[in-house]
Amino acid sequence: MNKVFINNEVKRSTLILTSLLTIFIMIQGLLYVAYTNNQKQDYIDIVGSMVSKAITLNPELEKELIPLITKDISPKDKEAGRIIAKEYGITSKLNNSLFPNFKNNNKIFTVSIVFSLLLLILNYIQYKYFFLKVRNMTLAANKILDDDYSTLVNEDKEGDFSKLALAFSNIRSIIKNNVSTTQKEKQYLVELLQNMSHQIKTKIATMILYNDILLNRKLTEEQRLKFLESNSIQLNKMNLMVQNILKLARLDANAIEFYKKEDNLNKTIEETIHSLEEFAHDANVNLSICYGEQINLLHDKFWIQEAFSNIIKNCIEHTPKNKNVKVYLYDNPAYSRVTIEDSGEGIAQEDIANIFKRFYKSKNLTKKDSVGIGLAISKSIIESHNGYIDVKSISGQGSSFFITFMKY
Repeated sequence: MNKVFINNEVKRSTLILTSLLTIFIMIQGLLYVAYTNNQKQDYIDIVGSMVSKAITLNPELEKELIPLITKDISPKDKEAGRIIAKEYGITSKLNNSLFPNFKNNNKIFTVSIVFSLLLLILNYIQYKYFFLKVRNMTLAANKILDDDYSTLVNEDKEGDFSKLALAFSNIRSIIKNNVSTTQKEKQYLVELLQNMSHQIKTKIATMILYNDILLNRKLTEEQRLKFLESNSIQLNKMNLMVQNILKLARLDANAIEFYKKEDNLNKTIEETIHSLEEFAHDANVNLSICYGEQINLLHDKFWIQEAFSNIIKNCIEHTPKNKNVKVYLYDNPAYSRVTIEDSGEGIAQEDIANIFKRFYKSKNLTKKDSVGIGLAISKSIIESHNGYIDVKSISGQGSSFFITFMKY
């Protein structure tokens, strides 16, 4: 029972009903007291007038009649009295108007009817109030089934209906988000398949052509090796592309479990740069790190290195020979930041908003065999580590990538 009365609606309804019933009982009690007093007075008046008449006719009867008024009437006297009254037509079938106190009974009856009607009206209002809420919730639920999330169920008072409205709103938000996510996933799959189809189709067409030449034409050993090497390059590119696509798909689907631990981010980036030194040397680009504060960050070392490797590679690929790619580390109480600067051709302003989109390629891209997945992978990994990535660039003056990890 205590659980029931936790509900404020039940408390309020019970309080109103109890108050009305209390008032009803009090009025009934007052009417009953008034009715009893009137009955006593009528009894005294009637009996007194009869005794007065009898004493007037025979004064000697006064001492005998007065004691009889205050004593109980015996059954024998009652029966004798009924017989005498009946002879004069005085029976229970007499008109009620001859008995003044019976008129007061109508007041009690009227009050009872009024309060009964009040209780029925109150009950109707409460049921209407409750069922209106239920209907509104049913309407909102039906609209959700019709993919309409515009109807809100709000409650500004405490109680079970408020909890139900809150739970309904949470479910509505979850369904809406799930539907939106599902639609985005469908769109993503469509785009992914289209881009994969385009990327793979081009490379397969090239390999088929090379293979046809190898099978149907007489070639020197040097020419044959050249075509085989070209096919090998295409296969390696396809393999790398498929691995990156699968990696990005797993990241977007939250299917990767990151093993994060508090570790030195400086060391993580040093190892990444060390692994790219040969790549930078082949491109004749100077790759260096500018040490700042020591940064300790909760991160998955393998995946963070993957993210920074993709960004630094991108910078190296777009930096002319004998130019520089520099990495800076900065730390403060609010966030940790890694800045990667190159001295390349820069990024056009219309491309900056799109470079982190999967399979996006700039119209002015000099590296024609780029797939356009690396930066998208980096962005997804960084965001999974409570960070975000931004870029600033001026055409012809290089680009700067800012990777910021928030501490709160």
